[in-house]
Amino acid sequence: MPTFFYEGSVIPDAIPLTLEYRPMFTRRETSNSPDAEFSVTVLAGRVRIGVTVEHFSQQVVYDLFVPAMDAVNALIGMAGFAVAIPYTAEIERVYFPDHTVKQYTLGDRSLAQMHEFELADLEQLADLAITDLKLSLLISDTLMTLGKPHYSPIACGRVTDGIARLVAPDLKGSARWEEVRRCLKVDEAFLKSLTDVSKGSRHADREEVIAEINQETAHRLWKLVGRFLRFRIDGALDPLTTEVLVGSAKYSQT
Repeated sequence: MPTFFYEGSVIPDAIPLTLEYRPMFTRRETSNSPDAEFSVTVLAGRVRIGVTVEHFSQQVVYDLFVPAMDAVNALIGMAGFAVAIPYTAEIERVYFPDHTVKQYTLGDRSLAQMHEFELADLEQLADLAITDLKLSLLISDTLMTLGKPHYSPIACGRVTDGIARLVAPDLKGSARWEEVRRCLKVDEAFLKSLTDVSKGSRHADREEVIAEINQETAHRLWKLVGRFLRFRIDGALDPLTTEVLVGSAKYSQT
């Protein structure tokens, strides 16, 4: 059966991690991925995850990426706990069974299409974040919809709550959310689709959120953050050119 490898680094690299324990395990087929046998090696700050499957394809590489990261994070997370160092892993490339190599990284260009900003706008965006720690942390949480498996629902709720506090810091409860809807031209269902999906995860209910909801809410979140940043830069949104963001109960996790 073919075997391919995810390979990357463990940070911080100032204290390179080497682990004698090299776990091997089998993960049974799910609705999103096939049966697979995993082996994990961490040596001198490098991580290598071998994956053996019955049939190889690039889709399998995509489907098994999160399970591979789960295994690595479980291993180095316990190592980090043992020595009180926050080790994290980054996958950088994939070695295919035919020995070809492909660079690999987390990213989703479709999320960038949810807002109007580009790198050419970095000066005005960075000036906002450099002078406002709360806004900077909000962007960090937004990026965690990409950077950490299973964190997307939590990020959606935290970022939405954070936007509300930044838009209306002196208001509370329904009055705060009413001000968010007014300032950012967004309806209640849109906001609830982001806050409701995070309720279980934020209270340590680790029930998996289905992929369709994760994808849709991430797109909505990036759209909301882009609109919030435009509001912060301009002071107000143009009522003539800004369409109301409308939500749907379909994407509320129950």
